[in-house]
Amino acid sequence: MQKKELKYMENLLLSRKDILLQEFEERFKKYRDSSSEKLTDIAEIASSSSNEILEITVAEEDAKELKQIEDALDRIKAGHYGVCEQCGRMIKKARLKAIPFATLCVSCKEEEERVCDEKTVQARCEREDIINRPENSETDETNRKYMRKRIVEPEYDDHRN
Repeated sequence: MQKKELKYMENLLLSRKDILLQEFEERFKKYRDSSSEKLTDIAEIASSSSNEILEITVAEEDAKELKQIEDALDRIKAGHYGVCEQCGRMIKKARLKAIPFATLCVSCKEEEERVCDEKTVQARCEREDIINRPENSETDETNRKYMRKRIVEPEYDDHRN
């Protein structure tokens, strides 16, 4: 990658880092101000709790992205930015412009996701095998249906938001 392109990517990363830090600061001020309020109504307390959980989740995701940005800036300084950590080939510029902190080329990322999907399916099948073992035969049909339903539910939770 040319110096001009590297400088562009570095500026892009630094700009995103500044935005994340600014959002973090605003979120912290909002949290500090809201935690000084006294909540009296059960509905207010419940709403406040769910808002705090959402804020914490967003903050965790932002922290992950911030770490990825820091790592990408370190790779730029070290001279190996844009190199796939898996296969060692150059990551395409279009991918880096879309995800400037990418560490894998498209084919390696697809392979990683395929392996993760296979592991998820395998884990699900193993849980179902445990439920369906003969030693669990004393469990009535209602409990089996409930247990199967409970195993599948987390899979759908990711898509609700």
